[in-house]
Amino acid sequence: MAISETPGALASSTGDQLNASLHYLVLSPQQWVLEQIFVRPEQPVSLAVDLIKRFTSLAQAAQVTVKVLDPYAKRYFTHHPAPDLLAAHQLPVTGPHAVQPVDLNYHTEEE
Repeated sequence: MAISETPGALASSTGDQLNASLHYLVLSPQQWVLEQIFVRPEQPVSLAVDLIKRFTSLAQAAQVTVKVLDPYAKRYFTHHPAPDLLAAHQLPVTGPHAVQPVDLNYHTEEE
C-alpha cells in the first residue's frame, strides 16, 4: 500500500478504499500540528506507524516543530523520541491535564 500526500493529509488506500489517514495543520512556516490519525478497524495498526514515520520525515524536511494532538501519535513519540521535531509544551495524553473528549450533546441549565 502506497501513502498518498495532499496538503494537510497523508492517506493509505487500497483501490478506492481508504485504510488509514493522518491529518495535520500548518500553523506557520515554522510549526505544524499533527491533529488526527484514523485507521479503519479491520486494518493493521502498523498503518498508523507508517503514516507517522512519513509525516515525521516531511516535518523534518520542512524544518518545522510539531505539536501533537492525536493520543496514538503522542504514545508513539514517547517510545520514539524526536526532541528536535516536537514543540515544547505538549498536552499530556493521560492525567488530570490531558485533553478530554468533547461532549457532543449540548446541555443547558434548563434541562
